[in-house]
Amino acid sequence: MAETFDLDGGGQLSIEQDGGFVRCEATRPNDGQGIYKAWLTGAGGTLLLGTLAPERGELRLCRRVSRDSLVRAGCWPVDGGRCVLAFPFSRGGWVRESAERRMSDPVLRRSARGLSALVLGDRDGFRLALPFDSNRPFGLAPAFCFAKVEQVEGRLCAVFSFDGQGRPRMED
Repeated sequence: MAETFDLDGGGQLSIEQDGGFVRCEATRPNDGQGIYKAWLTGAGGTLLLGTLAPERGELRLCRRVSRDSLVRAGCWPVDGGRCVLAFPFSRGGWVRESAERRMSDPVLRRSARGLSALVLGDRDGFRLALPFDSNRPFGLAPAFCFAKVEQVEGRLCAVFSFDGQGRPRMED
């Protein structure tokens, strides 16, 4: 019997046990914005499922994963998943996007819930800019030590740098 989850970041995840293996299928609408990666989540961790590919007018990924590898990754039982825009096609400038859908860490995802950000992709990850005002709560507070305050498109912003998996990194 298959279980279905809504993917954080858009789309659906279906999982079905098959002996010692789990069949995983992730789908999402093809919005033309770029290349998406799907992640499985569990109470103790995450596991990269892979890259979704265009198929029959949508983006799809099917994988068969051993239950043992899910246990080792802290993803068994699977409690959901997320779909992340890993490589945007428009690299010409900052793009407005939900900050939450870019975060891989559950604490950062919760902190980013409802925050609209400017995102700029690069070959190794992305930069995320949130409006900065010293009189307001700091957006993405758990990662405050990774932020640099700078002007982005004429506005003062807290700018964070992330690797391709959505983990914060220190900028030089």
